Amino acid sequence: MKRSDLNRQLSRADAAGVWAFTPASFSALLGGIEPAYLKLMTKRLSDQGVLIRAARGVYVNPNARSKPPDARRRLLRFLRPREINYVSLETKLSEAGAISQITTALTCMTTGSSGRFETPWGAIEFTHTDRRIRVGTDVVVQDDGTLEATVRTAIRDLRRVGRNLDLIDHEILAEAITEEENDHEQQSHRP
Repeated sequence: MKRSDLNRQLSRADAAGVWAFTPASFSALLGGIEPAYLKLMTKRLSDQGVLIRAARGVYVNPNARSKPPDARRRLLRFLRPREINYVSLETKLSEAGAISQITTALTCMTTGSSGRFETPWGAIEFTHTDRRIRVGTDVVVQDDGTLEATVRTAIRDLRRVGRNLDLIDHEILAEAITEEENDHEQQSHRP
């Protein structure tokens, strides 16, 4: 395929809001490519900087205008596509101020297998959970479509996995839970 044709297809995908690809979606974008050639092609294109290899089997168009500001969060659905994933643990508690340290990895819970992915935008760490996840109660859908734990769920998850419990500021944690629940209550009373 000519580079100009490829650029045209990537631009068309970008205009439709597609900035990341799996091998299957990239093959479909290009009209169907034999798997062995596709593997060679994606490697060559990532070596040339046309694509960025975000993780095994996930590629990003670095020039896509539709690429979100926080690409790392939006990669969750590509890394564990058939599972429920939500931002929780140290990441959520750090954002709420209940943990004073800023996390280096984006910490998430998943119904899939545990694992860690090193991406160009930072590490993503998945921890497995068997718990039933209730959207709207345990987790909320963010504007960008990602799921995020409530502060109460994040502390429950952290206690269950038993790590970094000594970093919790219990006073700020209680305030964060109360504030979040008050916000949720106010939103539920709006017409």
